[in-house]
Formats: sequence, C-alpha cells, structure tokens
Amino acid sequence: MPNALLRVQGLAKTFGKGRRAHRALDDVTFDINEGEVLGLVGESGSGKSTTLRCMMGLERPTAGSIIYNGEFELGSASKAQLAAYRRDVQMVFQDPFSSLNPRMTVRQILEEPMVVVGGFPAAERRERILSLLNMVGMSEQHLERYPRDFSGGQRQRIAIVRALTVGPKLLVCDEPVSALDVSVQAQVLNLLKDMQRQLNLTVLFIAHDLAVVKYLCDRLVVLNQGRVAEAGPVARVYADPTSEYTRELLAAVPVPDPRLERQRRRGGPSPVLATQAAGELA
Repeated sequence: MPNALLRVQGLAKTFGKGRRAHRALDDVTFDINEGEVLGLVGESGSGKSTTLRCMMGLERPTAGSIIYNGEFELGSASKAQLAAYRRDVQMVFQDPFSSLNPRMTVRQILEEPMVVVGGFPAAERRERILSLLNMVGMSEQHLERYPRDFSGGQRQRIAIVRALTVGPKLLVCDEPVSALDVSVQAQVLNLLKDMQRQLNLTVLFIAHDLAVVKYLCDRLVVLNQGRVAEAGPVARVYADPTSEYTRELLAAVPVPDPRLERQRRRGGPSPVLATQAAGELA
C-alpha cells in the first residue's frame, strides 16, 4: 500500500458569515502518495486555490485535517513541526514574472531559502545551486544576472531551482506553465518530469489544462464547486470518466484535428475519447 506523504481529510472552508457565507470547500478528501505526481484540476472557482492555501498554511480550514507523513496535523503542529513542514513542502508559483524579486541576483534568489532554513554552509549552498542549475540547463554564468535578463521559461527554471535548493519532499506546482508560451510550456513540463524522476520527488500539480495533466501526472483529483467530482489513475479517468463534469472537461480539451472539431460541433462523440481511440493521445 503506498505511503501517503500528505493526507487531506474532509477539508471544508467557509468564507463570511450568515447570508453572505460562501462554502468554498466541502468535504474534500485525497492523498498525495510518496513518489507520485498528483494532478488537482478544475475550472476557475472550483476550489483549487483554496485547497492550496489551506495546504500551505495560508488559510485555516473550517473543518477537516491535513496530515503530513502520518506524523502531525497541520492545524495543531508545533513550531518545530511547522518549520520541518515548510522545508519539506516547497512551491513553484504560476507567474515567473512576479514570483522572483527583481532587485535580487539569481545567486541571492537561490541562496535565500537555504539561508532562511539554516544549516547550509556557504560551500554547500554553492554546490547545491550549481548542481541544480546544471540539471535545468543553466550554469554559473547566470548567477550574477537579474530576473529581467531572462525569458519567462528561464525564470520558471530559476523558480524551480529555488524550490528545490532545500531538498523538499513535496513540490507543489501552482499552474506553473499557464503564463508561458506553448512551446516553452513543453520545455518546462519535460524538465519537471525529468527532475521528478531523478530526485524521486512527490509532486502536486495544480492545473486546469487536462492535456497537460495527462502528460505529467499519475493520478488525478477533479474538483467542481468545492467538492471532489472524481479521483483515480489518470489513464482510467481519461478512458472511462464516471462524473458528468469530468466528461465535460475532457470534451473541452482542444484537439488539433479539424475533422474531430467539426464532429464535436455536430454533437458527435467526445473528441478526446475519439482521438484516444485513434491512438493519437497514447
């Protein structure tokens, strides 16, 4: 049985009170198993961001629990446990243009997490930075430059390295390619896939693009209006979705085939499933 690195149980979150109360999450439950890539998907307003904020300790849930590695519950954790959690759970943000401090050099940006966490001598910091930069196709010559000197794809590579410098167990990626051009998206996704395998990372990949999730993830959790609409292995969900909402999401995935697009407009079979049957998404 896989080991659940993070267990979300019965998570609920209500904003406001009385008639103005809005229940953003309602009984959200899922596990993130050690060594896997879990996709968390849904439209805007489905509850992805609220779930993320609760997981990162930025929002306190109204009900439910978040249990880390079977050791402690986030809401009742001690200072020492919270410090360990913040080191073990790192995040790559959506926008590479606003997530890097424009006044800091790449060296300063990458060293900062290790300085904050502590326990990394200067020589070790340098070694870790150079090793990770090499993994993302960058080098020492980039260290004294500023974020403005880099493209969006390069900035996101820097952001990924920053998240990995302290050796996290769980990497949370909040739509990390949605702000990038399509060609650059593919490069960053391939990079994430390679690094996940090389470093044996556990990854939570938050997205609204089901095509991206199918390429990268092992399992999938679909959120709809704050509730889990469907969960399971990616291959099973794509081949045989049990939720009508999931079927609608799959049907909305763009397919680069004019014939299948015309078939969709005429009310034919889902282009995703039709394409899959033709072996084009295998």
